[in-house]
Amino acid sequence: MIRAKKSFGQNFLVDQRVVEKIIAASEIKPGEAVLEIGPGTGILTAALVAAGAQVTAVEADHDLIAPLQEKFGDKIHLIEGDIFSVISSLNYQLQTTNYKLISNIPYNITSKILETFLTAEHPPSRMVLMVQREVADRITAKPPNMSLLSVVCQLYANVSKVINVPASAFRPAPKVDSAVVRFDRTNSTNRTNNEEVIRLAKIGFSSRRKQLHNNLAGPGIASAETIKAHLISIGLPPTSRAENLSVHNWIALAGLL
Repeated sequence: MIRAKKSFGQNFLVDQRVVEKIIAASEIKPGEAVLEIGPGTGILTAALVAAGAQVTAVEADHDLIAPLQEKFGDKIHLIEGDIFSVISSLNYQLQTTNYKLISNIPYNITSKILETFLTAEHPPSRMVLMVQREVADRITAKPPNMSLLSVVCQLYANVSKVINVPASAFRPAPKVDSAVVRFDRTNSTNRTNNEEVIRLAKIGFSSRRKQLHNNLAGPGIASAETIKAHLISIGLPPTSRAENLSVHNWIALAGLL
């Protein structure tokens, strides 16, 4: 019996209904390239293969490699290693392939995975990822509940929650509930402009209790009165806080400033 290891942040998905939801949200076409990070016992991997995906699976736990090889053989391209260590060797394949990232990822590397693949030079066309439910709620938030995480994710992708997943869907059960989030890459992604918007948003969220014009005026970006006028010009109250702005508001404000 395969035992989950805390050192790898492992919680193995066992609920086939959740797997079916992930596959449906992935909308895989036969022959489509899919990258899976942390296949674990292979429950999602098997469904991806059955859907016709050409799966590249990256597994860091050496003890899982032999069982995965025995289960799938040459049906998948299995790579042993940490995703951030092997990503450079995958770069050529990722550059030349329209691929999707479909994974039940270890929660301790969620932030780094989002940053790596959302901002990649050749990002996946779609990501369907299992994350902590609290993180999913932050990623998909709308005003007046925005956060820096929601701004960053929504700059690079259209995001939507697929399904909430109870802890009982895993073995061992984690201490928190989870959710599946779908990220569809936007065609208008401009990395330079996005970085400018993110820099502005970081300052805007630096003190959540303060109104936005105070946070932005402090570092000398513009005067408080100028910022208030810009907020009004994009249809927002001059007393708005950072969490009140949508991604489109942040893009508009960055353009004005």
